[in-house]
Amino acid sequence: MKKITAPILYIALLLPAFSYAAPELILTWKAASYVPETYTGKALPAAGTPIDASAILVDNGKVISLAPYTVNWYAGEDRIAGGAGTASVRVLAPITGQDELELRVNIGKYEDQPLDAFITIPVVRPEILMLRKAGTQRNSFSVIPYFWNILTPDELTIAWSESGGGITATATNKKNEMEFAQMSAPKQ
Repeated sequence: MKKITAPILYIALLLPAFSYAAPELILTWKAASYVPETYTGKALPAAGTPIDASAILVDNGKVISLAPYTVNWYAGEDRIAGGAGTASVRVLAPITGQDELELRVNIGKYEDQPLDAFITIPVVRPEILMLRKAGTQRNSFSVIPYFWNILTPDELTIAWSESGGGITATATNKKNEMEFAQMSAPKQ
């Protein structure tokens, strides 16, 4: 039997010698608000909380130094910082009752194009969580604070009151009485 051979077609797939990713300006932030060590989420700022924000420029997978570029920072429409290489800024969460802070960073010219990045940071009210203490008196509670402008829970004043069928805890920041939270639980 004679072997039949067919011509094999080779299809060449031409790929570029490299792939190019557009430059990306990335914003990160961290609020200096108190949360318990067991909290695994992002610490959100309350009104007046310091927020540290940073910008990182990534071009084609590489971090680019911002030192030679003019970087401007805005909170809402207000310019809050800027200059050559201004890669980070500290801003306070608004105390005007706004429920968010919009930060924007701008590099006026990078490789003949402007770059902008935006981030919206939620501004929350401080909170407390009342927990019944296990194995103690029936109406014995502890308070755990979240999202406060404090370094330790010792900076809070906790007041307890009873009314009707419930117990109420009121926490107040010793340095700022306008920062407070309240929670109630039924008596047992």
